[in-house]
Amino acid sequence: MSDAVPTDSPLHGSATVHVDATPDAVFALLTDLDRLPALSPENERCEFLGESSVIEVGATFRGHNRAGDYEWHADCVVTELEPGRRFAYEVPPKFEHATTWAYAIEPDTDGNGCTVTETFHAPLLGLPDIYPGRIEGRRDNLEQACQSTMANLKAAVEGGA
Repeated sequence: MSDAVPTDSPLHGSATVHVDATPDAVFALLTDLDRLPALSPENERCEFLGESSVIEVGATFRGHNRAGDYEWHADCVVTELEPGRRFAYEVPPKFEHATTWAYAIEPDTDGNGCTVTETFHAPLLGLPDIYPGRIEGRRDNLEQACQSTMANLKAAVEGGA
């Protein structure tokens, strides 16, 4: 997926934050399955699946999520991994309408801070006959979740959590 995501698309969303931390520190947090759920308003915990035990391209993991009273789990596969720069995964793996979540990290020129963007591309949102395309406002909820995740990332990294 391209980093250029249309802001008015019903299938895409994003949020960006500037963080006063190194790209490596941000990347380490975003790829730590034990700490990642603390950033998200929906994700409660993650666990590796099968033979996977580290974040690398092809690694699989499961996210356990909650929105209000609704709970679900989602299997994921890491599709991109560039240390200090980019992390992306697909939910669910090998599904033609999989959602791609990506984190792009752009270092400041001085190397002491960075800009982080979380994006999603969710083809299912464009299919109203298939869940979650039937959930009114789901795209906006996902984008608001991105904004919360980025705010929580900033607080966690800058606060030393």
